[in-house]
Amino acid sequence: MILASLILEQRPAGLFLFFLSFTLLKPQNTENRILSKIIIEGNNKTKDYILFREIHHPLHELIDSVQIEKDRNRLDNLGIFSDVRWQLLPIEDGSIVLKYIVQESIQKTPPAVFPTYNESKGWSLNALWLFNNFRGRNQILALSGSIGGESTYGLSFKDPWILNDHISFSLDLKKNFYINRFLNSDVELNSFRIGLGRWFKHKIKTETSFLLESKIFNLESDIIRYKYFSTYLNIRYDKRDIFWNPGEGVLLSSSLEYRKGYDFHIFQTLIFNQSLSLYIKLKNIQRKGVVALNGVLEKKLGYKSKFFQDYIGGSNTIRGWIVPDSEIYNSEPFRFGHDYFHTSIEYRYEIIPKYVTASGIESGLGIVFFSDNGFIIRNRASEAILSGYGFGIRVPFPIVGVLRFDYAMGLNSYKVKSNSLHFGIGQKF
Repeated sequence: MILASLILEQRPAGLFLFFLSFTLLKPQNTENRILSKIIIEGNNKTKDYILFREIHHPLHELIDSVQIEKDRNRLDNLGIFSDVRWQLLPIEDGSIVLKYIVQESIQKTPPAVFPTYNESKGWSLNALWLFNNFRGRNQILALSGSIGGESTYGLSFKDPWILNDHISFSLDLKKNFYINRFLNSDVELNSFRIGLGRWFKHKIKTETSFLLESKIFNLESDIIRYKYFSTYLNIRYDKRDIFWNPGEGVLLSSSLEYRKGYDFHIFQTLIFNQSLSLYIKLKNIQRKGVVALNGVLEKKLGYKSKFFQDYIGGSNTIRGWIVPDSEIYNSEPFRFGHDYFHTSIEYRYEIIPKYVTASGIESGLGIVFFSDNGFIIRNRASEAILSGYGFGIRVPFPIVGVLRFDYAMGLNSYKVKSNSLHFGIGQKF
């Protein structure tokens, strides 16, 4: 079916409206015609081939609006357009021209300084020089630094299609200073990572990377040093329609990381992580309503140290429980460990669909009601199961996709134990 992309800005009247509707809007006049050409409008910076490699509808075959919509979603998922629409244009020989109309999002930021907040590290003053869609080739280049709760500087580069057939490349260099809140330790982190990826048949994505890292924990009475390298492998089966805000589909992700220490501490750790997300679009709802479900399991084998342990709480695990400090570390040991399992269910409702403002910036508004549940696995018959229940808002935002603000109450043994406000970048899952 021809969608809202065919609606005109001004409403014609009379006989002209009848002929226009009959010619452009009637399904049998388009769906049963041959697609002879595809054109693109609005990509002032982005190279044409970046878009055409995402368009799979064949030429000289019957129009398939389902395939066209899938192609539209792939263009949207590039993350460089504020808006993507399409039109079908009949021509004299009876065939159809497919036109995509794109509006490029913010392509780069000037060197800027701005405050940011991280739940585990507090407030920092950040400097960022970001090139999104670098050279018009959907590459990302970022130079960044910060002082405050987190002092860091680094360089990142990513090309999702550096070679033919979705072969990607990424590079990250980073030096980081921050405070580990629950260990009361200053941490110095130096990191170098290089990665390669590959899509298979547009649903299966693989990624492998090599990481070289050093960590120094400066405690009150001791200095603990680690140097290690790790190899990482991730395989994802991804059928989501829109990455930044899925309306339907499934995402299954399995990763395996082997970490080996050298110098100072000789150790080996194997980390397995499994995540499953499911998105179900509700019918008979005027605006976009989605039920989203997620489950995450992580297991470590080999070396386990308090300096590499995980915790549950905060915006990315169990909301309603604050990111722990040293007092919580001593009073709530059930929140810390190396193996964990947690689930989430969200009801997402789009109050204001994403739109582009006069200044070219995405905006909109969504609300979310959610429930999180999980625990640290301690190999005991009884685990401390933590829950969080709350609501939040979602605001589309350039480059990062969406800003989220959540408020939740934390429960344990059916009793409210805490409450907290969380801020995050991107959807929780």
